[in-house]
Amino acid sequence: MVFLSRKTAQGHLFSPTLIGDKWPTIDLYAEVIGNYNSKMFCFFQVKTTDQGYTAQDKKLKIQVKLQDLVRLSKYNAPTYLIGIDHNETEPFKSKGYIATIRGPQTNRLSSLPTTYELTEANLVLLRDEVVSYWNSVNTMVRKPIYPSNFDI
Repeated sequence: MVFLSRKTAQGHLFSPTLIGDKWPTIDLYAEVIGNYNSKMFCFFQVKTTDQGYTAQDKKLKIQVKLQDLVRLSKYNAPTYLIGIDHNETEPFKSKGYIATIRGPQTNRLSSLPTTYELTEANLVLLRDEVVSYWNSVNTMVRKPIYPSNFDI
């Protein structure tokens, strides 16, 4: 949660809420902070490790079940996996990495590429990606007209 709530040169970009074990697969719900026509949000599963990195390709050693990846990919919202390399002696030096989870999932994960560290620049890219997603799906047009059995 610390990585997403970090202040950037553009201010705070996300308002994350810890869901934890109350919801299968999803650990964090985060709303984009800003003046938008509707709420823009995304979901995260977070995996923390003190196992370090693989020797060959320097991927973060984490374990993610196939079932969790399949669930994440089926949400009709942006979904991401965050891997945290926990630094026990200096927690504020811990590093976070992010990957999007979408489309068909066929294998569990035993490591996460460290391509996209959760830096300030990547937080801005993440915010822009989530905003772009919600701007492309126009749910506010659909919501007032979908059929319901419970109209007033």
